[in-house]
Amino acid sequence: MKKHIIYISVALAFLSVSACTSTQADTETKDEKPFELSARLKQELSLATATLEPIQTQLQLTGKVTPYEDKQVKVSPLVDGVIEKISANLGDFVGKGQTLAIVHSSEVADVENQTVGSTSDLLSAQKNLQVQKDMYKAGLASEKDVTFAQNDLLKAQGSLKRAKEVASIYNVKNAFYTLKAPIAGYVIEKNNAISDKMSFHEGETGAFFTIADLSQIQIVANVYEADIAKVRVGSPVEVKLISYPDMVLKGKIDKMSNALDPETRTLQVRINLANPHFLMKPEMFAQVNVSFSTDTRSIAVPSSSIIFDQNKNFVVVYKDDQHMEVREVQIAKQNANKTYITSGLKEGEKVMNKNQLLVYNALIE
Repeated sequence: MKKHIIYISVALAFLSVSACTSTQADTETKDEKPFELSARLKQELSLATATLEPIQTQLQLTGKVTPYEDKQVKVSPLVDGVIEKISANLGDFVGKGQTLAIVHSSEVADVENQTVGSTSDLLSAQKNLQVQKDMYKAGLASEKDVTFAQNDLLKAQGSLKRAKEVASIYNVKNAFYTLKAPIAGYVIEKNNAISDKMSFHEGETGAFFTIADLSQIQIVANVYEADIAKVRVGSPVEVKLISYPDMVLKGKIDKMSNALDPETRTLQVRINLANPHFLMKPEMFAQVNVSFSTDTRSIAVPSSSIIFDQNKNFVVVYKDDQHMEVREVQIAKQNANKTYITSGLKEGEKVMNKNQLLVYNALIE
């Protein structure tokens, strides 16, 4: 009898536990809610619409920063002589008209002598004209004599004017010639052969300085012969510099050369860019990505919306705050800005473009 009582008690206990477990499972099922975006994610929600468009691909070129070709000038002395003082160095900013170097020159001394001689001739011509006028009034000179004196004065004035113009070109003062900056800009080249107290011959020494206005620069890139058909004037480009890896500059090809470099078999293209903060320096290396369209059309979404997990690519398709779906997609082409999809997504569908990884992890749990 006791054994029967024990069996009945165990059975009742088992039923009681089973009932509690079933009740707890039912409660959990009733409390389970569909995934919904949090208030923060709703506030930061960013969506992109899938569009059907020609596949844009990119050609990567190497290049470098150069001064804008129309905003640089080489500065050379106009005379032979001895360098008295050099006042500018590589990298200096110089204003227009600022002294770059002072040269002691015998040629300059000749210019000064011409100015002095022309001034003396002018004074003599002025006095002679006055004498001829006085004599003409006294009847001691003819009108013809006065006319000749006036012509001599005009010649003397012309000679002095020319001498002063030459002196101004040479910036003459006490047999010294002043080499001045013709434009405002940075000294990007300085002749290594020049130094103080050094004699030179203008035709042999070459330019002393190269000055460039770096408020606008050019990126010169090389296109290999096989890729020439892919680029044209006006093609959009993105420029990245090794010195500033996080900075992306957008522009277009402004000029293409009409001749290949026979050694490298490349064609040069130029991109003009503003340089307001002078961050870009001549000779910096640059990576240039040229965008061009193909004839193939495909569904396109921002590359930032793609999630790569377990060697597959996914997007989070958004319908509303409570209805989102993880979708595997097949990629045809991908670049820094856009990804082109062949399957898994339809035109017009919206994908999450921010915080999608958080939603992806929540949906696949």
